[in-house]
Amino acid sequence: FKFIRDLLKHKLVHHDNSKYDAYRLTPLGYDYLAIKAFVNRGAIEGVGRRIGVGKESDVYEVVTEEGETLALKLHRLGRTSFR
Repeated sequence: FKFIRDLLKHKLVHHDNSKYDAYRLTPLGYDYLAIKAFVNRGAIEGVGRRIGVGKESDVYEVVTEEGETLALKLHRLGRTSFR
């Protein structure tokens, strides 16, 4: 239960208990999983600031182990608000 509490604290999952206890990943949780996969592969070392927001994706500045700065584009499926 401690792990779920940590995920809730960082807003990586959402808890819904209207009919039964249910947890779902938030968009931030999906972002974390995608970034974690890139880090585990050794493709990126760290994430910087958000450099762009579009109607279907967000773009972040990332850095590789060699210090090279790249852009990481995370697509948003089902985004309902357009900026």
